[in-house]
Amino acid sequence: MELMEVWIWMQISVPAISEKTAKQKSCGSGYGFTFLEILVVLTLALLILGTVLPQFLAFFSKPVEKEFKHLNAVLKTLRNDAVLKSSSYCLLFDLKLQQMMTSEEVDSGECSEEFFEKPDSLKPHEFPEDLILREAQLAGSSNLVSGAINEFLEVHINSSGFVSPFMLVFSLPDVSRSWIIETKGIMGKLLIRQQ
Repeated sequence: MELMEVWIWMQISVPAISEKTAKQKSCGSGYGFTFLEILVVLTLALLILGTVLPQFLAFFSKPVEKEFKHLNAVLKTLRNDAVLKSSSYCLLFDLKLQQMMTSEEVDSGECSEEFFEKPDSLKPHEFPEDLILREAQLAGSSNLVSGAINEFLEVHINSSGFVSPFMLVFSLPDVSRSWIIETKGIMGKLLIRQQ
């Protein structure tokens, strides 16, 4: 009789225990994420972080740093384009309107009055209100262009990628702080320093 009870108990208990274990396995309990799942999630997180972080940091950067980066990108684009297309370009600074424009250099060596609209980095760019372009001059030039009506500082980039050396002085509206952005060498490498 006792053997019969054990046999019945085994018939009832063993399938119940195995069903419980099967349910746990199907729900994923007892198992972690696979390496592939973790890798996909990390890759997506890094892609999102890579696109959001530069914009987030740019939001907190100083206006002079933004202008320095923008000017550096414009110069690099114009230099590369000048060499690739064997063209000459002009970078124009208008102190009265507080803006920077780019144009093509015509055959006579003058700057065209038609400013670039494409790509977006080359279209006319106004300086922010909390940063003022006070002075602009070519290197070695003793006369400063400061606030003259309809006068531009013309910086030429020739077909070899050489940039006319220049210096810009930016300041806060209350003139409490100012910065000098200038080129070094004929390739137009930009340097910034606080004055």
